[in-house]
Amino acid sequence: MAIYRSNRPHHVLSRQEKLDLFRNCTVVHPHLKKAYEEFRDAVNNPGGASIIFLFGPTGVGKTTLLRQIMKVMLSEKTARLERDPNYLPVATAEARAPESGSFDWKVYYQSVLASLAELPALDYPIPNRSKLKKSKSYQRNIGSKNSHLSTLREQVIVNIQYRELVVFLTDEAQRFSKLASSSRQQAQMDALQSMASMTNTLHGLFGTYELLEFRNLSGQLSRRSIDIHFPRYQADCSEDLVEFQRVLKSFGEKMTLEKAPELEIHWEYFYERSIGCVGILKDWLTQAYRKALHESASTLSEHHWQPYAPSIAQCLQIAAEAIEGEKAFEFESPEVSLLRQKLGLSRASSSTISSGTSSVVASSKKTKGRPGVRQPNRDVIGEI
Repeated sequence: MAIYRSNRPHHVLSRQEKLDLFRNCTVVHPHLKKAYEEFRDAVNNPGGASIIFLFGPTGVGKTTLLRQIMKVMLSEKTARLERDPNYLPVATAEARAPESGSFDWKVYYQSVLASLAELPALDYPIPNRSKLKKSKSYQRNIGSKNSHLSTLREQVIVNIQYRELVVFLTDEAQRFSKLASSSRQQAQMDALQSMASMTNTLHGLFGTYELLEFRNLSGQLSRRSIDIHFPRYQADCSEDLVEFQRVLKSFGEKMTLEKAPELEIHWEYFYERSIGCVGILKDWLTQAYRKALHESASTLSEHHWQPYAPSIAQCLQIAAEAIEGEKAFEFESPEVSLLRQKLGLSRASSSTISSGTSSVVASSKKTKGRPGVRQPNRDVIGEI
């Protein structure tokens, strides 16, 4: 993530510069760090997977995480990027909301091609097996509205291979689910998985809990994917509440004001209106900070943040969706029992226990000796 920096001292920064500093800052907190580490590990050790699902409630900070991954991966390859301008280890695009109620894959592929062309590469080499035209005029029109879906997909494959892309990140990927039927969803996800395999490039899909729908489309997709959960902070967990207060304190310290606001004192109100999602909290505080800067206030106070607090109705809706998604993600005990039943583990366990019990009972029974031969028992001594 690009962070605005200025050589001038903070006290002479303009209001806009101060606001940009805060808007572009990132507070590293445990949930963000854990999700980041799990994603980087999945990229480095995919274990045969081609798609990485990263999901969490709306406003938890998924886009911030995506930008941070982009920033770090690009900085790690600075030397090669300077040496080879055609190399691009990571790229990203947002899955746009459908206008007609059904997701438009042509628009998505056009967005992918646009993101891959951000670092211009002249005369992309097109393999002989491809039916694509090699003219520069055609390449300038890549992704035009007249392009066929299969042609666009082929263009994406060629560009990804030429860029030597390691991972492609799609934000708001839950919009892929906006298709007419589950069969179409599976067909398109199979196409995405096939593209990942052909190009040897991972696809990271960032979205809400609606992404969970894709896990059950097919066994093949489940086997070739990795799930990463980016949760919100929970009110019934004391450790989470402590970390949430630390996040509030960190945000206050990053505001260029005469006196740093003690936001953590009002943690309960901030938690209530953000439902424990740091992304919602950050957007809210950015609006409040803008108001304080406009007023040339010495610190951030209640009358700055209250007007921008999410409404009760909004919080109820977001909380309901988050709780429903969290329940869907958790492995419930009935599902475990159903899995064991399908695999035959329940019957096998019962059979093993039954046979084991029988052997114990059999061994406990006294064995009869031959007639006329005494049992090897000790005789009682000293009794009359």
